[in-house]
Amino acid sequence: MSLDRQLARWTAAGLITEPTAAQIRAYEAREQRPVALWAIVGLGLLALALGLILVVSANWDRIPASAKLAVHMLLAAAAAAAVWWASARNRAWLAEAALFLLGALVLAGIALQAQVYQLTGPLWQALLLWLALMSPLLLLAGQTRVTGYGWALLALAGPLALATDHADGKGVWLWVHGAAMAMPAVLMLISFLPRTAPAFATAVRETAIVALLAAASIAHFGWASAITASEAADMAIRFVLPLLAAGAAVLVSRRQSAGNAAIWPALLLGPTLAAALALAVPHPDIWVSRLIGVLLFAAFWGWIALAAARAGWNALFAVAIAAIGIRIFIIYIELFGSLAATGGGLIAGGALLVALAYAWHRVIRHRKAAQGGRQ
Repeated sequence: MSLDRQLARWTAAGLITEPTAAQIRAYEAREQRPVALWAIVGLGLLALALGLILVVSANWDRIPASAKLAVHMLLAAAAAAAVWWASARNRAWLAEAALFLLGALVLAGIALQAQVYQLTGPLWQALLLWLALMSPLLLLAGQTRVTGYGWALLALAGPLALATDHADGKGVWLWVHGAAMAMPAVLMLISFLPRTAPAFATAVRETAIVALLAAASIAHFGWASAITASEAADMAIRFVLPLLAAGAAVLVSRRQSAGNAAIWPALLLGPTLAAALALAVPHPDIWVSRLIGVLLFAAFWGWIALAAARAGWNALFAVAIAAIGIRIFIIYIELFGSLAATGGGLIAGGALLVALAYAWHRVIRHRKAAQGGRQ
């Protein structure tokens, strides 16, 4: 919706006066940036970069290995110097751009070293080496969401790649799997540390929340398959580290008073316990197990919804209510899947989906109205 239409709606509703609307228009006109011009410049720079990449790639085999390594080291040194120079002058975005570029160059340098010296190995080795080299600098110098999201994603990907590469391992590898599963809680713990920049910490925390909720929701489907006693015992070992990490993160969040402290147990312990019950408790593939899984799923997301409502996290509250509604629809498919190809089954399924969407809309609308009344 354009600014003029928004201002017209607000003026008609009595939220602002016409002089105020005129002042807003004048301010926005002064602050307006030449978006089209910058877009054209950006496209030109992108075309220039792509052209340079194509020229280099076409002649890659002709470039001496020493030249490749030297140019890479010069670029990395220049990026590191730019980080130091911009940080010393409080130019946050320039420092962040240089820091992001340095991280990309370090990762590219690992691949370049492997190519030049004919080194081979699994992906997790490169990712863990990158984490060891860049994590101290990013945690100390990272200031914005840009570097926060990048570091958090690679911090999840490295241990996950290691665990996936040794998915069938036993003994000590069970603890390695557990360490990979504990990384979202570890990221949450790091985001609560007082020395972490607020925007960087927020990006790390959001990434960890998404990973925790997604993993718990996927693990829930373990109730739809048989878990033997030996499989459950192995999973119990794997869940030791995630539970310890989640508990530590909850304690640190309370000690640091990391805003809305009551929501952190739901976001940390809720997903971890839900996943552990689905995968670390032996059960057969029968309707009783599936019913228990559905009830635990509803309890897990209900806890999230209640905590989000109390903390004022409206987006998370809406996601939690939607997750419960989607699970109810999946129950219908599970119970009446054979009818899905019939006209009556499709009509009933469509009606249920519309009803769930309407109920979700009413719940969210009622919550917004209640919040507006309290304000």
